[in-house]
Amino acid sequence: MPSRRAVDNTDWLKTIAIILFSIDHFGYFFIDGNQWWSVIGRLAAPVFFFLLGYAHTRKIPFSWIWLAFMLTILDSWNNDWTWVSPNILFSLALIRLARPGVQILLQRFDWTAFVLLVATLFAMLPITADIVEYGSEGWLWALFGICQRIYVDNSPGPDTNQGTATQGIIRNPRLMSLLACLVATVVCVWQEQLDYSFSGIQLAALVFGMSILSIGLCLFLRGPSRIQPPELLASVLRFAGRHTLEIYAIQLAGFEIIINLLPDIAV
Repeated sequence: MPSRRAVDNTDWLKTIAIILFSIDHFGYFFIDGNQWWSVIGRLAAPVFFFLLGYAHTRKIPFSWIWLAFMLTILDSWNNDWTWVSPNILFSLALIRLARPGVQILLQRFDWTAFVLLVATLFAMLPITADIVEYGSEGWLWALFGICQRIYVDNSPGPDTNQGTATQGIIRNPRLMSLLACLVATVVCVWQEQLDYSFSGIQLAALVFGMSILSIGLCLFLRGPSRIQPPELLASVLRFAGRHTLEIYAIQLAGFEIIINLLPDIAV
């Protein structure tokens, strides 16, 4: 009988993201006074963007495009057909398309490319949110993911990929990764506060949560988890890790349809 795949660190991280965005979506659609639900939910999207930057995969599944289109239409439908930012899946597709070029720039031009990328994404914050959901705020998390992967690939360990290592090309990749993390975290907290106007204690909770998440992502290594749960839980984690975006899309579409057909239960 073939052995089952061990639970990966990525499976745990994606499952946490599913829990976080489920809390966010439920609060958004069904809870009056949902600010605390939103505080928790703000921690979900950075995980998606980071992992997309971290991964070397170049393929863009066509399902991302049609799901993003469908979810954007549903969102606009529930907002009286007004313009809404295209769904986050569009942004993820753009990042996956751009990722190889960004890594080449970092490898070729080192810190000059990094500074220019950060400055450009920061300058684009006011306009990119209307182009895709989360805009450059999400792209900064993806840049952090790329930098973290470059650092990992240049460090001995189980996640090192010698075929893509950049030793000797990027000076101090660990510092680059840490700075990318700091910029992404600060910008994220700042933008979310602008969007949601959290109270003082809610903002403090958001800062604390983002800090814990950022530390975890700085320590992230893809590979078998040290914690291997019982098989029943392991199968759930593996399924969640493999189908995270599908779970996100089905849940969000379901909530959008429910509140449109049953408006009395919506907040």
